[in-house]
Amino acid sequence: MTAANVIAIDPGYSARGEGCACAHTIDGVLRHAWSTRPPCTVGHGLITGPLVVIVEKPQQDSRSWGLPPSTLINLAWEGALLAGLYAGRFGGSVVAVTPSTWKGSVSKPVAHGRLWEVLTPAEREVLGGDDTARRIEAAKRKGALDRWGKPGVRYYPRTWGGHNLLDAAALALTHVGRLTK
Repeated sequence: MTAANVIAIDPGYSARGEGCACAHTIDGVLRHAWSTRPPCTVGHGLITGPLVVIVEKPQQDSRSWGLPPSTLINLAWEGALLAGLYAGRFGGSVVAVTPSTWKGSVSKPVAHGRLWEVLTPAEREVLGGDDTARRIEAAKRKGALDRWGKPGVRYYPRTWGGHNLLDAAALALTHVGRLTK
């Protein structure tokens, strides 16, 4: 499904985190990526409507069995709230997709490596450029050496939230057909 104007949301709510990660595409091209929390200044002056808002809907599976139910509820709530704000403000619709629907069981660093391959140089700059590329490659090396014994996020530095922006961008580009699982 392709839409001219898409915002993808990777939900986040941690008090220490940056909130939900968002990626904005226009005609299938990644234009912006940011993190925010609802309530927010909707649009950041970047978005025009109408649009499709894609939001990751947390799922209960082997990756999340150890999480308290309140974590999944909070993730779902924050993502849905932000999606509703954007869709309402810009006259859009909301589409919820689970991680298994859009990326399958692929580890986070591997999914990010696949994303990086389809991005243009300008789109890579939106996501941090060469620094982000180095972080993806380092995470892939660590995961492979560990035989992917931990959740993918653990192969990135704990203080780096860029992996969430990469997830939002991958979600957006999967929706517009540029990235497949």
